[in-house]
Amino acid sequence: MPTIENDLWYKIKDGDSSALVDLYDGFAGAMFSLSLEILGDRWEAEEVIQDIFAFLWRKPESYAPDKGKFSSWLLVLTRNRSIDRVRSRKRRVDRGESDEILSGREDQNASDGAEQATVSDERSHLRRAFEKLPPEQVKVLELSYFKGLNHEEISERLELSLGTVKSRIRLGIEKLRHTLATLRT
Repeated sequence: MPTIENDLWYKIKDGDSSALVDLYDGFAGAMFSLSLEILGDRWEAEEVIQDIFAFLWRKPESYAPDKGKFSSWLLVLTRNRSIDRVRSRKRRVDRGESDEILSGREDQNASDGAEQATVSDERSHLRRAFEKLPPEQVKVLELSYFKGLNHEEISERLELSLGTVKSRIRLGIEKLRHTLATLRT
């Protein structure tokens, strides 16, 4: 995953559309992979990424450089928007609403070979990094990042204290970062 420096954000904030193109070329794949993992639907994941880039172009000041890295902010935004879609989908199903419009769309799994290879590589790295985590950390990370549960919900589901859940998530993320960094070098 390429490093996205804050200078791209400054250029986008100044209205430089080529910086938005550079950002998309360099980082949209990672954002898409995360969204696809959460949503399990290619079309919806593409929509999420498109919405995020449109939002960034309209409101670049929503990112605050003093609060963290631009790339981290983009991934958190991707995760949150994807989870929002999962929850929205669940609410529609709970209300008995159908997705007739969505069911008529094109094959969601169609993609070109290069894109499939990139996604496959990213998933492979993530899978190998997850394999190196203790099972209790894998479980809380999956529930948090891929199922959209908050810390309290995880605590209730796994019958663990809230502090234990938070610690396992924090430790798991730190180990994932370290492992992913070594896998990419």
